[in-house]
Amino acid sequence: MRLPYLSALALLLSTGLARADGEYLQFDLGPTDSTAVGSLERSGLSTGFVWSRYTDGGSIGVSTTLSRPIEIAERAVTLRYGPTLRFDGEFDLGAKVVAESYVGTDWGGVFLIGEISSIDLSYFAMIEANRSAEGLSFAAVATGDNDGYSEQSLVLSKALGQSDWRLRLGYRLDAREVFLGVSLNTF
Repeated sequence: MRLPYLSALALLLSTGLARADGEYLQFDLGPTDSTAVGSLERSGLSTGFVWSRYTDGGSIGVSTTLSRPIEIAERAVTLRYGPTLRFDGEFDLGAKVVAESYVGTDWGGVFLIGEISSIDLSYFAMIEANRSAEGLSFAAVATGDNDGYSEQSLVLSKALGQSDWRLRLGYRLDAREVFLGVSLNTF
């Protein structure tokens, strides 16, 4: 008996995975919310986590995704997909899909990412513009789910010297609060 999903997986793996190895770590601290994010990618396989602590609780999520390069409107896009697990008092298992793209410019570049998870139909979207010469970047972020959570943030970050570390200063529009953070990006 042949299993169709194994054939689909074999076809997917044979058509080439994206290869953008690196690490991303981030920690933000605000008056009512703390968040840590991490991601590690090697040879088209990515593992990530998100930890959040907020006024009335907290959660931790982990995921493992495969990456695949595709083209949308003649732009290179990396598509990632795979299982995700979240614990916020009880365990939820789901699937997530992520699309991301970086467009280089003569002044720096623009990074776009969109993510959706089947757990509470949670979403994350960000557009970030960076100015390479000054090591500055500005991001607009939207997060939420179908369980009533929604937040938009604006984030300014500055590279620390010539390193991969950045200081972050942000403002959560719905919560009306400032947050500070650090991040490391080796992608």
